[in-house]
Amino acid sequence: MDELGHLGWSDALARHFTTNFDSETIPGRIVAHHRDHYRMAWAGGVVSATVSGRLRHQADESGLPITGDFVAARIVGGAATIDAVLPRRTKFARAVGDLTRIDVAKGEQIVAANMDYVFIVTGADADFSVRRLERLLGAAWGSGAVPFVVLTKTDLGMAGPMIDQLAVEAPGVTVHPVSNATGEGIDALRVLIAPGQTALLVGSSGVGKSSLANRLLGTDRQATQITDINGRGRHTTTSRDLILLSGGGMVLDTPGIRAITQWQAEGLDDAFADIAELAQSCRFTDCRHENEPGCAVQAAIGAGTLGERRLRDFAKLNRELAWLERRGDKRAEAARRRHWRSIAVSQRRKRDR
Repeated sequence: MDELGHLGWSDALARHFTTNFDSETIPGRIVAHHRDHYRMAWAGGVVSATVSGRLRHQADESGLPITGDFVAARIVGGAATIDAVLPRRTKFARAVGDLTRIDVAKGEQIVAANMDYVFIVTGADADFSVRRLERLLGAAWGSGAVPFVVLTKTDLGMAGPMIDQLAVEAPGVTVHPVSNATGEGIDALRVLIAPGQTALLVGSSGVGKSSLANRLLGTDRQATQITDINGRGRHTTTSRDLILLSGGGMVLDTPGIRAITQWQAEGLDDAFADIAELAQSCRFTDCRHENEPGCAVQAAIGAGTLGERRLRDFAKLNRELAWLERRGDKRAEAARRRHWRSIAVSQRRKRDR
């Protein structure tokens, strides 16, 4: 299985695969996903793939393959049938839905798996949004991968103040300014992605993710479109594609994410590391950073070293996560009631026969 090393195959995956699957099953990695159709790379090349009926029946939505997954499959007639998803080392996830809608929190949507880095791509233009960046950073830290901020469109001449702002809003995260138009900063970004490693590109539509993927690849593989003289793009990526770079690393391009509701609490303190560090000096361990005496966070706001808006954003995301947790508990309780009700109905039918 050494021939899968360029795809990120590891000794841990090899041990798991050898222990759990027979010789008729082969390992592969999902390199593209569009609805129910997949493309899978394996030792023999790249083939189309579908999920077996058994896996589709047994797995919930988060257990089905997504781009970046390593899978166990069978090759029949030049196509693959996926029987299992191997353990995910990292995953970038969000809640399904929007907190402003009634259908929010239907479950977890996994965007991509088994990446080493999350490149949060944001444009140095009028679409720059700190609020969106905070949410993406929380999800990125929670994924288990290492986040970077990639600031595109530096050729527009607006990057300076944004880089200064990112130093405050994204503490501990390296910012890479790049220009897809001139190629500035691309080489420095490319060397980060070592052979066998994967960088996930996330961000809103039009920030230049596909153009960045093309620059890293060295060819125009991903569709792009410029829509105005300021260089703002229009969303053109409709599927999640894992692209192999000439140096051996990989980039995973994704459709634009305009809004994101964080699914798991892990990563929030990392995204707001400045507040988390201040909170350690609060008098009370359960300090809500409101009117409690001895609150180090409020003291920092009073001293002007922490922005009040940043604390509001942190509190809002915490409230959203608490709401999702409560809703999840209610869903679990409802599922338990349905389970026991179905058992009671089945037993009653048996008695009536």
